[in-house]
Amino acid sequence: MAKVIDVGDLPEEEVKLVREFIKFLKEKTKMRDRKTIGNEKIIFRTWPLGAKGRYTRKEIYNYL
Repeated sequence: MAKVIDVGDLPEEEVKLVREFIKFLKEKTKMRDRKTIGNEKIIFRTWPLGAKGRYTRKEIYNYL
């Protein structure tokens, strides 16, 4: 359902702010809806270097 918001009298900078706020609210709603689905797999962010698990300082810094 499309709804229209009249921003005709606002300066362009404030129109951009309204667009960004609406985009933020839509993303927030998507995230909330995703959390309510019980069987959906949650995807976590990954570490760009590929290191996973527990490492000792010796393994990390490769000294001794």
